[in-house]
Formats: sequence, C-alpha cells, structure tokens
Amino acid sequence: MILMIVALMMVGRVSMAQTVTENKVFPVGEEFVLEAYYNLGFIWAKVGVANFKVGEDEHGNYDFRVKMDNLPKWDWLYEVHTNHHAVCTKSMKPLYMECDVKDNGAVYTDKYVFEDKGDKNEIHRHRVTVRDSQKVAFDTVFIMQKEASDIINAIYIARNYLLKLKEQSPKPKDIPFYPLFGNGSHKIVGNIGDTTRIKTREGETYLCREYTASVGVGTIVAKDPVYAYLTDDERMIPVLVEAKLSIGNVKIYLKSYKVNK
Repeated sequence: MILMIVALMMVGRVSMAQTVTENKVFPVGEEFVLEAYYNLGFIWAKVGVANFKVGEDEHGNYDFRVKMDNLPKWDWLYEVHTNHHAVCTKSMKPLYMECDVKDNGAVYTDKYVFEDKGDKNEIHRHRVTVRDSQKVAFDTVFIMQKEASDIINAIYIARNYLLKLKEQSPKPKDIPFYPLFGNGSHKIVGNIGDTTRIKTREGETYLCREYTASVGVGTIVAKDPVYAYLTDDERMIPVLVEAKLSIGNVKIYLKSYKVNK
C-alpha cells in the first residue's frame, strides 16, 4: 500500500524519461524510512513501514532496494510484506525490477526487464504466484512508450523530474503521467502547488512544496486527489503523502533520512 500510494503520487510516469537524463537529487548511500498511518475513527494507527536505500552495482548503475512490511499486530487483519530490487543507469534509464510480495498468505514474484527498441520499450515480465501450495507462472512481453518505468525506478526518476518542473517559470499545470502497473498504465494528472511547513510524527518540521495528483478510476485511490509534500530543496524528499482510499484514509510520514558516506 505504501509503495502504491507513493508511486502514484511521485509518479511512475511515461512522459519523463526523455526529459530526465541525469540525477541531480539523490546520492548513492541515501536511505529514508516512511511510516503509514490509517485512520480509525478518532485516532491514526501506525500500520506499516517502508525502507528505501540507494546503492551502486558492479556496473556503476544505481541499485535501489525497498522493503515494506505491515506491523505484526495487524497480521490478523491483513498481512503484506514486500522486497523490491530495481536498477537504472546513471542516465536514469530503467533496466530491471524484481519484487517478492507476501500478501495475506499468497506469495508473488514479479520480474521486469526493459529492452530498448528505439522509440519504444519492450518489457519482459515473469510472474510466479504460489497460493495454497499451488504454483502458477506466466511470461508476458508487451510494448510501452519509450518513457515507461516500473514502480521503484519511477519514484527516483520522478524526484528528478519534479525538481526540473519546480524550477520552471511559470510552473506547469495539468501535468500528465502514465505509471506502469502490471501489464498496463493508469493516467494521472498532476499539479505543483505552494510551499508550506510540514511537521512529522517525529516532531521535525520541513519546508515543503505541495504536489497533487488526480488518479483515474479502477485504482485503490478514491476519486479525491492524492497530496504529497516534498522538501522544497534539491533533495525532493517525501515528507508526507495523504490519500483517501477506497478502504479509508491514509497518511504516510517521513520517519528518518540519512546519507551513508
């Protein structure tokens, strides 16, 4: 859930890759933690934690690792644990993404490999599902726009893209994005808002810029816009994401941020 909301807001985009060819936002060694809170009447209960890490592989590419878990005390209601591994070049071209998901007893493994076909991307997807001791696997090859990306690479590319848009004058309006989920994409229309100060659950206050996104029907996000607040500096760190879901209201806060030298 954390990844879905953050990616929808930070946008998995298929209209950015041609305009983002270098990273100006995150360094190798960056780590941050996000915590999800779900509204239960008059209280906000912490339900999940996500850890994000940036490394470098043996070929000099960016190596992203994301681990997300619900808190054990909520296993009786719904249990989900995910591990994601994604790779992109230093010119911000997605190459690969793999995720392992344990979702309420079922286990899913997804692998995406991107092949450059000139003006298009050929995406190879391998999916394995294990449920009740039954294993089902299938392979899919599909063509997407040149700018298509997966849910993990998208988050890091989007931070660079939003920085570039923020620096434009006047600020662009009604920015279209088409994040890739499964074998297809959803249309999102985003906007850049004003600056505001956001206080986290840890008591830290950050000067942030507001970003909103309206997501099409058929997703977990309800008809109301998703709101994200990213630091108003060159790092573009997600500090707060708010969404009204079909299952209730969720807030995702920055827990911690650091860079390991």
